[in-house]
Amino acid sequence: MNAQPKLSANNIDEVMKAMTLEEKAKLLVGGSNNFFGDQAAVGGEADLVAGAAGTSPAIPRLGIPATVLTDGPAGVRIDPTRKGDTQTYYATGFPIGTCLASTWNTELVGKVGETSSTTRKTRS
Repeated sequence: MNAQPKLSANNIDEVMKAMTLEEKAKLLVGGSNNFFGDQAAVGGEADLVAGAAGTSPAIPRLGIPATVLTDGPAGVRIDPTRKGDTQTYYATGFPIGTCLASTWNTELVGKVGETSSTTRKTRS
């Protein structure tokens, strides 16, 4: 039996080739959304990150970890406070891309992009 590749920054194509069709489909559907069994379920992420929108499933044989996801196109929307934690978690939400594009204001859209880039750098 061939050894399975373990996910790293340098072997994504190899890992994708080693994935089954079902594993690829599960990554598209999500981890907590059990649409492959007889008990479809959504939820449970709030225990991990308050306000989370879902998870991607782990695929341990290929070294792919589960990932907690947020709800998308308008930006990260999470609950700012968490049970048992005094810290406040902030997130920035911008209008979705189609709304920004409909302004025809390229300077404004550029500023949103710069702000998003700066926010990522300062929080890393």
